[in-house]
Amino acid sequence: MSKTGWLLDANIDYEKEALTLWIKHEGKTRGYTYRGFHPSIFVSTTLIQNREWSDSDIIRSVLEHPKIVDSKIVQKFTSVYDDEKTPVLQVFTTPEAQREVAEDLEKLPGATVFHGDIDAVQQLFITKGMFAFGNVEFDLNGEEIVNIRCLDDRDNPEYDIPEFEQMDFEVLVDTDQIFPGMEDRIHHIEVYHREKIIRIEEEDEGEILRRFQETINKIDPDVIISRGGDESLFRYLSIRAKVNGMDLILSRDGKPLRVTQGAPQSFWQYNRIIYRSGTQVVLNGRIHIDRGKTGMHFYSPVGLEGVAESCRLALGRPQRVSRMTIGAVNAAVQFYNAFKMDILIPPVKKNPEFLKSINELAAIDRGGLILQPKPDIYENIAECDFSSMYPTLMVTRNISPETICTRTDCPYDEKYCIPVPELSFKICTRKRGIVSKSLEMIVNRRMGFKRLIEEGNNVKKYEFIQNTLKGVLVSCFGYLGFKNAKFGRVEAHTAVTALAREVLLKTQDIGEEMGFEMIHGIVDSVWLKSEEDIYHENIVEFCRRVTEEVDISMSPKGVYKWMVIPSSRLHPSIAPLNRYYGVYRNGSIKTRGIETRRRDTCLYVGDCQISIIKTLARANDKTGFLERIPDAYAVCQSYINRLHDDDVDLRDLILNTTLTREPNEYRATSRAAVVAQQLVKAGRDLHAGQKVRYIMTDAGAENPFRRVKALELFDNSTRYDPKAYAALCERAFENLIPAQYLNPLEYKDSDQSLLTTH
Repeated sequence: MSKTGWLLDANIDYEKEALTLWIKHEGKTRGYTYRGFHPSIFVSTTLIQNREWSDSDIIRSVLEHPKIVDSKIVQKFTSVYDDEKTPVLQVFTTPEAQREVAEDLEKLPGATVFHGDIDAVQQLFITKGMFAFGNVEFDLNGEEIVNIRCLDDRDNPEYDIPEFEQMDFEVLVDTDQIFPGMEDRIHHIEVYHREKIIRIEEEDEGEILRRFQETINKIDPDVIISRGGDESLFRYLSIRAKVNGMDLILSRDGKPLRVTQGAPQSFWQYNRIIYRSGTQVVLNGRIHIDRGKTGMHFYSPVGLEGVAESCRLALGRPQRVSRMTIGAVNAAVQFYNAFKMDILIPPVKKNPEFLKSINELAAIDRGGLILQPKPDIYENIAECDFSSMYPTLMVTRNISPETICTRTDCPYDEKYCIPVPELSFKICTRKRGIVSKSLEMIVNRRMGFKRLIEEGNNVKKYEFIQNTLKGVLVSCFGYLGFKNAKFGRVEAHTAVTALAREVLLKTQDIGEEMGFEMIHGIVDSVWLKSEEDIYHENIVEFCRRVTEEVDISMSPKGVYKWMVIPSSRLHPSIAPLNRYYGVYRNGSIKTRGIETRRRDTCLYVGDCQISIIKTLARANDKTGFLERIPDAYAVCQSYINRLHDDDVDLRDLILNTTLTREPNEYRATSRAAVVAQQLVKAGRDLHAGQKVRYIMTDAGAENPFRRVKALELFDNSTRYDPKAYAALCERAFENLIPAQYLNPLEYKDSDQSLLTTH
């Protein structure tokens, strides 16, 4: 008799040489053995190509390997650029031996091994069309699954997320040190479950751990959420359990918690340094999500929406997906489509960039089009933007590595060619590109979720999911040019920007035809000005015409009562490209790039700038804005006065920054360098990519170590530097007013200045 349930996870059972599927059925999650799937590895070898051996001889020889269960010769595309399939050897292995077999097969003459790094669980999900958090139907023979199929439609945006039992916890350490060590005992543990707090505190540490184990067994969670579990917490718990002569069991399969510390990594990603712990604690039968610094990008404070959506995209284990970068999710979607298109996934990228002259590089490596704005206060401004411009271009124009054609004459038919403006190559549409096909589903899914949000269906849930998809789509363009992307290519990357530049120029032409002046444009957003009043109907018509012309959806974001593009601090006559703020006609405020939006701004300065903007927001036009500048400065001065009156909580003044290098590699005495050295001296292990938090204590001191103080080193004697924070408030005010409208004439004293406006 068939049963239905929710698939939680799957893992390899090394003892049984099979897979274990964890399914929640009738309110209980259990693990079932599944022997009906064997992962496969594909091998291209000269033995087949040169016909040195017969097919039967090759297969018979390969089957002598004890971990290989079957083998056959199949036809596959060994490269994304191939037009014809090639005979390759497909080898089926036991789940636990996939990597071992792949390494052995590399010893065959002229061998290239494909799919060796696509793990058994991901292959199962791809082959069966299953995914974690999906509804499944399965048949049992005893405790083993003999047949299973997915009941959910992967493409359907309207799906339910199962109600898995969740548990969160924190461990408080009994120590006299600033930073607890592995030798320090547990003081108490707090478990958070169903809006209740369970405090576990005993004199004996072993009893605390035993009660913690009993609590886990009683709750029987499907999801365990930690803060810093990967980085240190679970390693600390495993050590404390060992000290007390016991095993801590978090996995449902009964295996004790064992954590081996790996080497941490720091690397650059999207122009910023990222830190990743070298350890990932993965449980069997339960999902561990780390909400600490090494945690994932898709977890929502309200639940598992982002994880569930990412599992549908990447078709991997939830714990692995939750630790993926958005680029890795892109790659996983491409792997799925490659599998379905009979394209083998290479072990390494094999399509280096073509050689180009200096002139060619200068012509193609130009990025997206940006129209430089002038610093000013603008009225009658409308903002419009494209929906997922770069991904849509890649989908509608079929941009993919294998669709780039550098030939002068098309070998097929010119009707298949899309010219790329300003570049010497074309895009072929004769066959669908793998990157284009992979992105199509994501773009369509995001549009589907947006429609559900507009209809008012479960807005909070769908808003988070569509933002998860937005993050994946934002990365797809950069990943296309990533040097290690297996289906990436620089020429395809430059084709996207070339076509995007053309789209923005066409958009500008349409705007000018309708009487609009484009005062600012940056990649996929434009700001239009009219000498007359702008009506919503005119902007809707503009967006409709642009959408029809360029085949990318454009929509209005709103019409401003006024909008400010501030001046650069270094060059007052030039405007920063990504800084602006304004007030829509409905009274809502939009800010971008200013202090209140920056992650390194302390709460107090952010609140100061927000209050200044709210004062300015009472103006209905440019004239009213100018009249309120003195009032806005008075607000700023009130915040400065509070600083000098020692009336500010230290917690509101905490600044944070990300280390761009290892603490011992800093040569200058910057704030980040000093704070990092303070923390290292106090016993903390720090690496590039990690954040440090501090306050300014005496910013002008000759001794760099007196200028700032790390948050962890605060004590009752810690005081902030009012002048340093007053300067930040002043800057927050000045960064809101274009330079030509701000003229400090004179300073009556150190705390008060007179301002005039032109």
